[in-house]
Amino acid sequence: MTRNLHLHRSNQTKLLRSDGRARCKFCGTPIEFFDRYDSTRIPLTPEFPTRAVPRRMRWHLHRGVAYPGSDGEYCRIPHPAVCPAVDHPELPGELEEIVRVLAVRMQQAIQAGSFTPYQEPAEEVDVESPEPEQAQDVRHIVAYFGTLRIAPCAIEDLQCIALERRTGERCQNGVHDVGEGTWQQVDIDTSQVAGRQGQMLLDRTQGQVWAWHLKDFHAARRWWAQRCPEHNDSSQPDAVGSEFVPFHPVRHDDYILDSRPTGYEAPQHSAEVVVHEGPRGRTACARCSNSTVADVPKGWLCWQCDRAEKRRARVHQRWAGKRL
Repeated sequence: MTRNLHLHRSNQTKLLRSDGRARCKFCGTPIEFFDRYDSTRIPLTPEFPTRAVPRRMRWHLHRGVAYPGSDGEYCRIPHPAVCPAVDHPELPGELEEIVRVLAVRMQQAIQAGSFTPYQEPAEEVDVESPEPEQAQDVRHIVAYFGTLRIAPCAIEDLQCIALERRTGERCQNGVHDVGEGTWQQVDIDTSQVAGRQGQMLLDRTQGQVWAWHLKDFHAARRWWAQRCPEHNDSSQPDAVGSEFVPFHPVRHDDYILDSRPTGYEAPQHSAEVVVHEGPRGRTACARCSNSTVADVPKGWLCWQCDRAEKRRARVHQRWAGKRL
């Protein structure tokens, strides 16, 4: 049976409520996924009185989109903060009773045979952003000015998630457009790579990873929504949830590329300006596509890359000092 559904064009979310309901695979608790303000998704609990929830764990909904904070007497809590399958070393006292009740329900469901918990060790990031079920062996990182997310596959295989009105199935179009981005080395969040494993990762990558860097905000918004150009601004709902998850250097260590991928260059057209070196031409930055008409030395870096290079040098120096 096909579904002929559509949403108003001005609606802020394309996630149908019937598709947002799920159960946590770690504890079996019913949860609801909502689109977040930053284009990712978050699993939330039912509403609780705002006064009973710590301020930093309050979330509210506006036109179907989740935002931090509360806008009234009731709010929601991110499920990872109270999932009984997760270790909560700094759990606020106000939430201890909630976690205890959910833990009892989980054990009762396991003993009754109605629930089998997921076997992998659970952390809050696993519960908040579960890995896509159809993830492939090759997964590319997509970046836009400090925001890094990892796709379920190579960027050329990334599929639109819109519900096709004609067929009632998921759209078969691809998301990738070779003209909207370029492969660049981008900085990773060093606060996420603590410990021995993190130190080994920093030694290997020098604090950078190869990612498909999007050129502008409009392209990034389409990629994060995982929509093809045909369904970018359409009122069609999503057939499945977004398959992007926030990139974590240690969690996604196996997918980090050691060299720049080839075969993704945009076709050259005669009308394009050719960047070349010379006193009257433009000199390209050694790291990105920025350029200058000034007379600069070979290996010149633009101000953005120069600042990033200095930051990487400081981070490397700090880690080198710790090893000594």
